[in-house]
Amino acid sequence: MAHSPDTALIHHDRTEFQLERIILFSDAVFAIAITLLIIEIKVPELHEKTNHASLVALLRLIPKFVGFFIGFFVIATYWAAHHRIFRFVHRYDDGLIWLNILFLLSIVLMPFTSAYYGEYPQLNVPFVLYCASVISTGLLQMLMQRSLASPKRGYVHPEVRRHPDLDLGRPMIPTVVFALGIVVALVLPNSWMSRMVFILIFPFMKLYSYRYRRLQREYTAQEAQATHTA
Repeated sequence: MAHSPDTALIHHDRTEFQLERIILFSDAVFAIAITLLIIEIKVPELHEKTNHASLVALLRLIPKFVGFFIGFFVIATYWAAHHRIFRFVHRYDDGLIWLNILFLLSIVLMPFTSAYYGEYPQLNVPFVLYCASVISTGLLQMLMQRSLASPKRGYVHPEVRRHPDLDLGRPMIPTVVFALGIVVALVLPNSWMSRMVFILIFPFMKLYSYRYRRLQREYTAQEAQATHTA
């Protein structure tokens, strides 16, 4: 089956440098997105310069800070995932570049959806919008990992296509949990249960850790067998 030519073979092309540019650009987008989360929280203006007024104003910001911390750790989690999978990439093409750009587009939308949800935590529309934003990022993450593991693309070396870090189980967990949040919000629109579904990520990730360790053992055994055979 025909493959697109390796970018390293193209005249005057510096694949390693170009890949580094893609990663650095991605890191910058993540950093800006995380910074924008806290910029959305304004210092409260006090009409009365008293300790009581300052405390009341600070307490009113609690929903915004909750949205900030959720948004921060969600973006940080996707940065860690991006860092984890891109270490395998040894070649790229326009398809990978634009897939990465679409993934980053979903990241830069999060400060707005997170701030919207933090401003109106009692309303379902901002909540559903934020969940949809995270779901889109998760789906793009899964699509990117699937593309990296595809033998047709040749983005990674054949021996790492079965690496546990390219398993789709990990990015599937937050995607499913946030989708569940939307379902609960629609079924029980007047309940706060939908806001509590985020907690499910922790036990699900704990369960996934058993699968990850099993995949890691299988991958290590296969690598050892391949080395011994060679």
